Amino acid sequence: MSYSNPDIVTYTLPAVDFGTGGLITAIKAPAGYENGRILDVGCRITETFACDATPGSVSIGTSGDADAYAKLNIADAAADTNFFNTQDDSDAIIDADVTETQLEVVCAVGVDAGTEAGIGDVVIVIGWF
Repeated sequence: MSYSNPDIVTYTLPAVDFGTGGLITAIKAPAGYENGRILDVGCRITETFACDATPGSVSIGTSGDADAYAKLNIADAAADTNFFNTQDDSDAIIDADVTETQLEVVCAVGVDAGTEAGIGDVVIVIGWF
């Protein structure tokens, strides 16, 4: 598989609760693939985000560098009306070129002046080659 014709894989993390604990998980490259390119990181909002002090975030990295590849910051948002992705946070992709076969994903809780809240379906799109 060449860089010009990657195998595009969409990873979906459903119903991540950014209000109470977030999520720490890992994703792996398909068998036989060693390199990739992050094409998009996004979150379909299903419950209103309340995180006015610090945004909720989705970080993609390694065990030694949590956001080596990407960090999408998700601000306050209305439920079912927003999809946040790299168009909304233009510097979310830090290094698109993935050289790891396993990526660590951290969905972190935002901080609100009142009570933190927010649930969304996280989507990560990677072209593997």
